[in-house]
Amino acid sequence: MRQVVKIVLIIFVSLISVRAFGDSVGVAAHLNVVSVNGPHTNLMFTCNITLDNQTGTTLTATNLFCKPPGLALRVSDLDGHEFAQTYAWPWEIWQFHIHPGSNTFSNLLYVRKYKNVDTVGVSLPAGTKSVRLQIEGTLSGSSYTNRLISNVVEMQVP
Repeated sequence: MRQVVKIVLIIFVSLISVRAFGDSVGVAAHLNVVSVNGPHTNLMFTCNITLDNQTGTTLTATNLFCKPPGLALRVSDLDGHEFAQTYAWPWEIWQFHIHPGSNTFSNLLYVRKYKNVDTVGVSLPAGTKSVRLQIEGTLSGSSYTNRLISNVVEMQVP
């Protein structure tokens, strides 16, 4: 009986520790639906990104998707060789309020800028059939300073 109580106590303390120190009190990024347009040498990625804010407070981020240190799209091959890290075409919104819970940002067009005017898509080496996409960066301008790294989405390219 004493062993059972001891085991139950260990499990209880472990659960409290996981809850108190687990990653559930931060912000997580999830790359949802991704579509790709353009030829192999000029690909543009349209992404939906969900930010799950578990901090309990509203975070206000500036320049969230379009410039460093915001949330960039990392494009690599299936072996991990990075082709590009690019930012989204700027929205007219400069401040983003990320309320507690899940917040989805849709239709983010990830392209490269050329001379701050024209858009140039990501160019891949000939023969590349699939890529891995991942969102990474920070919630720039907010009080949340941890780096975010999303899930990886694999997709075939034209």
